[in-house]
Amino acid sequence: MKLAILSDVHGNFPALDAVIADMARRGGVDEVINLGNMVSGPLMPLQTAHFLMRQTWLQIAGNHDPQVLQAATGVRSASDAFAAAELDDPARWWLASLNDSLDARLHTGELWADRLGGDVAICHGTPRSPVEYLLETAEGEGLRLALGSEIAERLGQHVPARIRLLACGHSHVQRALRLPGGMLVVNPGAVGMPAYDVSRAHPLSRYHRVENGSPDARYAIAETLQGQWQVDLISVPYDFESTAQLAIKNGRPDWAHALRTGYMPRLL
Repeated sequence: MKLAILSDVHGNFPALDAVIADMARRGGVDEVINLGNMVSGPLMPLQTAHFLMRQTWLQIAGNHDPQVLQAATGVRSASDAFAAAELDDPARWWLASLNDSLDARLHTGELWADRLGGDVAICHGTPRSPVEYLLETAEGEGLRLALGSEIAERLGQHVPARIRLLACGHSHVQRALRLPGGMLVVNPGAVGMPAYDVSRAHPLSRYHRVENGSPDARYAIAETLQGQWQVDLISVPYDFESTAQLAIKNGRPDWAHALRTGYMPRLL
């Protein structure tokens, strides 16, 4: 079994296209898992949605996908509001049809067991929240690797011992960690958004930045070798400058800076 794992496209269709081309160069995969946050952002939400709608991939909602669909513009971020204004009815219906990341069948491997084999679990953030980091903890103005006790507490009893591979996204930080029980946890990083900042309060942080330090699109390929899940974490170059120019055209120079550099702009 060979799986491509994607997350956090954020309407960046050129980055997604580069990832798909890279998959093909590597000989293809058996299944593609998309962990959500499909269209939010000032880029190409409609084209991205229409492409994803046509795929037979295994796709779930992230934290931004339901926010894009909310009727009250005042409770959406500027990125969500831009995407909401661009989507047509078929794209909205598709976004609304995505499986909720909190669906317990995703965490037990029961949903899509016929396609994934029953030992693969999926969530956007953690099994208990789409806005919680699993492998990282916000502290000060950045993220640090989560302690083993923190990861165990976030997983709780949601993921049974038979699960050998857990795919999660949300943090945009590409990482793989094999837990003491043998389960491999994979965050593929972000396809379309290499840096962002958050003003929402966390226990150890009121504001933090997530920065990957390069503009590349990121994803992962996991496969079973000699009965064990292994993973390649992949970084793919693409034409980020045209995407950055689109962000500027749509009034988001902060996004343009992140797309070009993998860092958030600093105030002098």
